[in-house]
Amino acid sequence: MIRYFLVIFFIIFSASAEVVDTEGSYLYTGDISENEACSLAKKRAQLKALEKVLGQKISSEEMENCSQVDGKTSCERNQFFLSSFDGEITDTKALGKPKIIPQEIVGSDNKASLCVVKFRFNVEKSTTTLDANFDFNVKLNQKNFRDGEELKIDIELNKPFYLTVFQVLPYEKKDYQVYKLFPNELEQDNFIKDTSFNLPQNAKYQIYFPENSNKNSIDEYLVFVASEKDINWLGKYLKMEDLKSAYIKENSIKYMYKEYTIYK
Repeated sequence: MIRYFLVIFFIIFSASAEVVDTEGSYLYTGDISENEACSLAKKRAQLKALEKVLGQKISSEEMENCSQVDGKTSCERNQFFLSSFDGEITDTKALGKPKIIPQEIVGSDNKASLCVVKFRFNVEKSTTTLDANFDFNVKLNQKNFRDGEELKIDIELNKPFYLTVFQVLPYEKKDYQVYKLFPNELEQDNFIKDTSFNLPQNAKYQIYFPENSNKNSIDEYLVFVASEKDINWLGKYLKMEDLKSAYIKENSIKYMYKEYTIYK
């Protein structure tokens, strides 16, 4: 969590939907429950559906980062979050019940099982028009943080635009997942004129580990949205899908995300 708190596309949105049937599986031992394994199998099926319609959206940077942080399960969750950013599943139908298939692990006495699920997904895709003359890059001062460390952001751009930065907490289940970091009460002018720009300007962004988490590390995201006009974004959104629904309505915007990890 940042107190007081990137992939880029310049876009003009129009939506189209496609129905896709996919299968997902997850091999598990005693470290997670059957329900958790089948939930991860469903996420794999969702990923396949999104990738069939949207194409592969995971960069090597995110793949490397998630594999270093919290093992396979965290990586799967991050992939789903990043892939779903360019489209969304609007309807889901299970094609039968999950199948639990016993498995043997060579050279081990541990018991394993494979959960296999089949689903039909309705995937809504956003088509885009790119503008090569509108571009920016973002760099964080670090990718891994300890509780209380300061976040600094460097931005390079090739033309002036309005910038809004959101913090995304994908692990949050009972509260809002998306908060607007910039602009804020101390930094109200978000029209960026210079080719180089740094955040924070008149504030301090500190990273804090969630108090209610029992994990040793956790992933969060920053989403940078650039636009040619000043958009009246909300200060917070309940879920990532709500933010997506908001920017789908806008023309001529470009977004970028950056993932970072917080260690307890």
